Amino acid sequence: MKIRFIISGWHYNREEECYDGLKELEKDNDFIKVFWACHAEPTDYIKSNFDYKYFPDIGLSDTKYQQALDYLDIDDDEIIFFLHDDIVIKDWGFIEESVNLLNQGYKVVGNGINYPDSFDPFSIPIDKYQHIPDYKIPDWFANKRYVDFVKEENRHLFDRQQMSHTVRLSFICMKRSDLKQVGDFEPVWETCEKPIGPPGNMTQSLFGYKLTRVFGPEKFAYLSKTYQDSKYIFECARGK
Repeated sequence: MKIRFIISGWHYNREEECYDGLKELEKDNDFIKVFWACHAEPTDYIKSNFDYKYFPDIGLSDTKYQQALDYLDIDDDEIIFFLHDDIVIKDWGFIEESVNLLNQGYKVVGNGINYPDSFDPFSIPIDKYQHIPDYKIPDWFANKRYVDFVKEENRHLFDRQQMSHTVRLSFICMKRSDLKQVGDFEPVWETCEKPIGPPGNMTQSLFGYKLTRVFGPEKFAYLSKTYQDSKYIFECARGK
């Protein structure tokens, strides 16, 4: 068994709660590798302890994951943990628990549960957000349907409205082979001002739609029935 951690580098504020443990895991286990995909200049701590690459800061929250997948040579049988760098690890037993769930036949493991929602790929995303006071719709976001943001080779999957399950992008565990089966992530390759605002979760919805469409809702597993939290991990929001 080989395990790969891909960490989304942006906040760099959880050395004791996360990074020290990752460093020890990689040091003590030949089958575990840790890679940082950074959209902000990494700290000296990251540079001196981990393999990393600074990628162009374009797109929404899963673009770093896709940039790492395109950059790294990852075997199909590897298990990948995708983590935001602001999560708090309470118990490293999440690794064993997640691997066990994948071995039971689940295709994706999230941390705290995300409840399903009806998703229509032909609807216009701004209809969901334009009522928000003082929210300026980005030019790249206006007058487009969800399906218009999908990679051309994957658009055949987005052919109907459905109830979609999702996992938060701050914690995802999947086998590389299963990720390939859905065409990886659906990054929106746009230069976005930070913070992006409500559209930031759009790629999470697109990814969840594909997973539900290809594997079915019964193939989702969660470490907890509590949103953002489990006995293993707390998922912070924007570094807090």
